[in-house]
Amino acid sequence: MSSAEGENAVAAARKNLAGVRVLVVEDAWHVAKALKSTLEDMGMCVAGPVARIAEAKHLLDKEVPDLAVVDVNLKGEMAYDLIGELHDRGVRVIVVSGYAVLPSSLDKAAAILQKPFSGSALLTTLQQVMKDKPPQVVN
Repeated sequence: MSSAEGENAVAAARKNLAGVRVLVVEDAWHVAKALKSTLEDMGMCVAGPVARIAEAKHLLDKEVPDLAVVDVNLKGEMAYDLIGELHDRGVRVIVVSGYAVLPSSLDKAAAILQKPFSGSALLTTLQQVMKDKPPQVVN
């Protein structure tokens, strides 16, 4: 991909993802910080990051996001129930994991990203998961 093609892809992604509300649940602070920065650069509205399921549920009680990026293992606390709850509330979930093989079924996840992942892999996944997002209402 040429530099111009890459810039066009990023510009298209920004247009498609602008205003999407996303919850970030990640316990590795450097990964969480990089995710938040990348998502905000795409014009997304980020809640979090939070590192524990209880914190994620607290944010979820305040506002239901369009999308969640969730690490499956939060310092030994497995996020399967949170992923199921998010899915059941209509939230699209991208699971991030360092596991080569996940220890439980993630049929409610919209996508799974294997750590470490590149910015372009994240961008592609975001676009695929959000390609059918409803139009935004602007007041």
